[in-house]
Amino acid sequence: VRRVPRKIRNRCMPIAFRCFALGLLVPVLGTRMACKLAVVARRDLQMSAGKLAAQVGHAVHDAVMGCPKAKLESWEDDGSMIVVLQADSEAELKELQSAATRLKLQSFDVQDEGLTEVEDETFTVLAIGPDASNRVDMVTGTLKLYADAAAAARTEAAELRERLAAAEAELATLRAKADL
Repeated sequence: VRRVPRKIRNRCMPIAFRCFALGLLVPVLGTRMACKLAVVARRDLQMSAGKLAAQVGHAVHDAVMGCPKAKLESWEDDGSMIVVLQADSEAELKELQSAATRLKLQSFDVQDEGLTEVEDETFTVLAIGPDASNRVDMVTGTLKLYADAAAAARTEAAELRERLAAAEAELATLRAKADL
């Protein structure tokens, strides 16, 4: 905190504390809170990339439309960070939603209409925030970034091909030595 005359500081601190508690800009102190919006998607549904994008888009739209103006402006001024994380089940999404509610964080669930890939009223994603990053992290801080199952399979296949090539090279070396 930079030096501010005591008379001014004493009048401003209650305002600054309220802004800090809300995760808003704190212009009195010359600092601001980093903000983000976390969207948690279910991996167990194995949604296609297009379906996942649509569900995340719905969640972001709901979060932006339901966000108080001051908090939304703070998030936008901070760069509008959005992070997409993964959960393994509907039960996990519900636990996260309960935790967000306990901490008085906004949360918005998306339930699909069941027209394409998943059943009607399937809880697909949960948006938490936008709010101060440290508050959102209190709920989502242990979750992993969303990883596409196909990309993970391709990475694993590439690693297995490398190991196979190394094993074949070692086998060829051993055969060459055995022929001597």
